[in-house]
Amino acid sequence: MTDPPPPYTALPQLVPEPPEYTLPATFTIGRRSTFHLVRPDQLRAHLQLLAAFNHLKERIIASECLIAGLETDSEKRWVWFVNLAVERFERWCLSIKPSDVVEQHLPPIDVTMVWHAYLLNPRQVYLPSWYAEDTARISQLKHLTRFSDYFPTFLANPDLLTSETQPYERVSAWERRTQTPYDPFASIVTLTHKPIHCPGCSRTVLVPFIQPNGKGYAQSNFSISCDCAHPITKELLGLRKFAKNVVRSTAPDTYFAGTLYTPLNTYDIKRGDAIKKRVLNSYILFRLTEASDPVAQILTNVQYDPARMRTVLSKHMEPRQGRLNKMMSAYTDDRVFSIDLVGAVLRQASFVEKMVDLGWTEPGYFASEVDMVALQHCVARYHAFLSLVADSPGSFLVPTLDIDLAWHTHQLMAGRYQSECLALVGRHVDHDDKVEEGQLATSFDLTCRAWNDRYHVPYMHCGCPLPGDTIGQKLKRRLLSNQTANMLLLPPKSDARAATHPSDHNAVFALHDMSGSLQRREKRKRKAETRRLRAEREGKMVRRDTTIDHGIAFLYPVPMFYYFPGGCVAIGGGVVNEGLGCAIVSVDIAASE
Repeated sequence: MTDPPPPYTALPQLVPEPPEYTLPATFTIGRRSTFHLVRPDQLRAHLQLLAAFNHLKERIIASECLIAGLETDSEKRWVWFVNLAVERFERWCLSIKPSDVVEQHLPPIDVTMVWHAYLLNPRQVYLPSWYAEDTARISQLKHLTRFSDYFPTFLANPDLLTSETQPYERVSAWERRTQTPYDPFASIVTLTHKPIHCPGCSRTVLVPFIQPNGKGYAQSNFSISCDCAHPITKELLGLRKFAKNVVRSTAPDTYFAGTLYTPLNTYDIKRGDAIKKRVLNSYILFRLTEASDPVAQILTNVQYDPARMRTVLSKHMEPRQGRLNKMMSAYTDDRVFSIDLVGAVLRQASFVEKMVDLGWTEPGYFASEVDMVALQHCVARYHAFLSLVADSPGSFLVPTLDIDLAWHTHQLMAGRYQSECLALVGRHVDHDDKVEEGQLATSFDLTCRAWNDRYHVPYMHCGCPLPGDTIGQKLKRRLLSNQTANMLLLPPKSDARAATHPSDHNAVFALHDMSGSLQRREKRKRKAETRRLRAEREGKMVRRDTTIDHGIAFLYPVPMFYYFPGGCVAIGGGVVNEGLGCAIVSVDIAASE
């Protein structure tokens, strides 16, 4: 009689543990090696700053009784509050003295939010920020650089900027110099009007930020009449600011906005002088009498008409019409800055919201070392992205959200950012947050291909929240959900897999052509639907989940790591350590070429 087989006991399946990443000491960007441009702890500090901005916005949106007339419109209430924050930021900038001790004169959180947006906003793609040129070109802003150069310290101790309890000396100095309370909510009560100068008579006029007729300074239809009967609009205030710039003769204030900084030169005086000379050659601007006020005379010569001013200048700027448009875009109001900082803050809010949606701004989200793997991955991928930029001088490359976080963090260290980009990439690098969505989607597709060709790994997939209490647990869960080697690790959710395909759900709209953007978006949707219906008629399988409602896929992080049986895969693409361990997250560009 045959003996029965021995009892079967299933062997326990080995569960891969999340790899222990160690960032290399250096990265290769272009043809040069560099130490870390940003560090994971700096990214975590930046996220704490973003959390404070988001908390401030939530308070404003939830406070219906802050301002009469905006009780039911939370978005307009937020725009109004940002206008007040920009006013307070300007007062702070103009009050800074060269002898100030930085930590004793730091601004409140609403002003820090504006400062943050100023540091991050470019003049155009791959050119230095408006902040960089403004602080070199405008004498009133040059002392702001001392405070901005302190940002590495803020990223080491973000409580300096985000703490709700600040030293008495700092609060007292702020209130004495800006004539507004330190607490942004307390300032709402006192900051109801803004002083401006009439373009017609130069008299100081106090204008309300909000008016029932929608014509307050913080409203889109701002318009008021001076006692001299001259109308005042932001467009005319900007024209007056330009006329004042025309008559300035002392460097650096003599130069026009957008004329000093180039991708290869942070202070191109020769270029600035050449453009200034072209403007001064305009006879119509300088039909002056000896007794006349030159600013008022210039405004009279162009009949207080911004369009006429552009027409006059275009005759002397040909064939550089694009240069004229960039220059004149800095003269749209009476602020000292060359950028609309209200719009800059509102655009940055979109990035903040995405980080909040991912949960990355939650306190303690990156508390443990295993959780910090995600931020280490951000750092490695940012350096890889910069190397791609260095080797693609004519391309517009689109970052994913994780790369964007590292990029923004690097930009906050403005002085270092400029010099390091010039040394490593060969030019200044900034991303444009006002790119029309069609161009953004096309450029993203090209970025994916370039990344795949260079590093042999996919550029992105969905960043949907995964099960688990911490991000370290989420990463481990991602491994458990996949058994097939040589595949992208994805959670077992149809929506996560669907989001690996680029979508234009939340693309950035060009503010000047929103209706056109919407029309092009709908056209792309109709084409996609036509292709789907054709495929169904031809009997082809079409997978479609109508419940999916994702943001743009290219704004979300890629997988944190790959798993191969017996080993881990480096970002460079190959199995390392002969299957005995995990790879360093490094990108050696020279090795991959």
